[in-house]
Amino acid sequence: MTETAEVVIIGGGIVGCATGYFLARRGVQVTIVEKEAVGSCASGFAAGLLNPLYGDNIPGPLESLARESFNMHLSLAEEVADETGLDPRMEDTSSIWVAFNEAETAEVEGLFRLTRRMEGFPAQWLDGEDVRSLEPRISPRVMNGMRVEGTRQVSSYEYTLALSGAAEKRGAAIRHGTVRGLRQSSDGQVTGVVLEGEEVACDKVVIAMGPWTGQVEGWLGIPVPVGPLKGQILRLEVAGPPLEHSFYHSGGGYVSPKPDGLVWVGTTEEQVGFDDQPTPEARASILKEATGVVPALSEAKVTLQTACLRPVSEDGLPIIGAVPGREGVYLATGAGRKGILLGPALARATADLITDGHTDLPIVPFSPGRFAGA
Repeated sequence: MTETAEVVIIGGGIVGCATGYFLARRGVQVTIVEKEAVGSCASGFAAGLLNPLYGDNIPGPLESLARESFNMHLSLAEEVADETGLDPRMEDTSSIWVAFNEAETAEVEGLFRLTRRMEGFPAQWLDGEDVRSLEPRISPRVMNGMRVEGTRQVSSYEYTLALSGAAEKRGAAIRHGTVRGLRQSSDGQVTGVVLEGEEVACDKVVIAMGPWTGQVEGWLGIPVPVGPLKGQILRLEVAGPPLEHSFYHSGGGYVSPKPDGLVWVGTTEEQVGFDDQPTPEARASILKEATGVVPALSEAKVTLQTACLRPVSEDGLPIIGAVPGREGVYLATGAGRKGILLGPALARATADLITDGHTDLPIVPFSPGRFAGA
């Protein structure tokens, strides 16, 4: 059996669903193929912290793209909520970075200087007593900190569902299946996507397969060095008044209160292949980090521990754009721990390339061709 579509998107995470929405909104006939369920992998378990100020390669090559994508979220979340009735639960957050020693203070000071140069993120320098006045449960060892307003958070799972639902309302088809390869003509033009026992004929393919993207090397004949980075998160039920701020530590950990009253704490970065099972070792490590920032969390009840696999490229940067030598094939993957934040930018850039042949988003450093000489 052969179906037809103008564009097939492989992957039903936030990047695939957002790409489907942007394309369907432009009148393109789209089919999204997901092997499990929409938002069932990293996009469904991510903490949803929309913070363009800090992280791997920020400051650095991801800084401009992260800010562009953050701005896109501000309207996109509302748009898909209006179209579907599904609420991504976007809300403003007050974020505090804490430092426990001189080295960490220097790091936070650098972030403070960067933030002061940006519009939309009012920042305030704090000493330890200032931090504790904002949250008395914070560790007495905190030396300094920085408070930033203007960051956001969303419910990643609901957001992904809303994007997929909005794409469907615009005419996109979402179907389940395991992709086994691409059908290509002798001159490298894609003509279809091969599933188990069937095929979807198409002119263009977007590969948004997250950590499984590496398997397409055999389909495309070029290196696509993307693999899984495991991350685990705990959801805590905390006694007493709710936390009013999200806390970040320079080691990469966070303590983030959610609208439902739970506090999410994380995360790990584990190179363990495709093992996505929660572990007691990670639970202990996350709790140690979190209670170092907010000691009162030692009395909290763990209501859920999750693990997911994030897509990370060999050089730690996303892969966005047309595949050289394969007409009609596009990659949109490799956003790592910033997958929810960067999702709209990866998606819109890909949609731009498909419909217009170019994009104004700053994606040149993230071309798939950068690995061709490997």
